[in-house]
Amino acid sequence: MGFDGRLAVQVKSGNSVCDAPTLRELQGVMANFGATHGLLVSWGGFTKVARQEARRLFFQIRLWDSQQLINRIQEIYTKLPEGLRAEMPMKQIWTVATDD
Repeated sequence: MGFDGRLAVQVKSGNSVCDAPTLRELQGVMANFGATHGLLVSWGGFTKVARQEARRLFFQIRLWDSQQLINRIQEIYTKLPEGLRAEMPMKQIWTVATDD
């Protein structure tokens, strides 16, 4: 992610959309634990206001929705320890691409 220092991560696994107060809550946790950066992961996505605030805080906090999380895991999957890969097995599937 390009961050140096301590990273605080907050994960919301439900389908509800994550709002700006949750983002601010992460800022408070970062301050309490001396984290210089934060990552807020929300499977249900983020409200417009939360995304706007995150843009303002780009150098401190990043937001990942379900698609970004999946993309990041796919990018580094082969580099993960074998034990972790065993806990979340994935298989690459190739298909023929057609022009639409």
